[in-house]
Amino acid sequence: MIIVTGTMEVGEAHVEAAKEVFRLAEAATASERGCITYRFFQSVAQPTLFRVYEEWEDKDALREHAQHENMARHRERMAPLGVSNRQISMIEPERIRELG
Repeated sequence: MIIVTGTMEVGEAHVEAAKEVFRLAEAATASERGCITYRFFQSVAQPTLFRVYEEWEDKDALREHAQHENMARHRERMAPLGVSNRQISMIEPERIRELG
């Protein structure tokens, strides 16, 4: 499994638009091959801050996602949102242990 997670900020005037853009991305991406989880979360303390969390079956599925038309549309929708401080990481866990 591959995990992609990170944070980004949007312009204060674009928070509601960002929520809709992220909702559309979640819905579209869920049907892509290899997508296990694809979610966005908004910070309670800082409403302009959002976290993305993705789980993919493997690197090939993640590569396909990066080239998929869903991602191209998502990038277009993100352009006017004033995104800043984008920090995204890929995690390749060797072993996953359920904690409860």
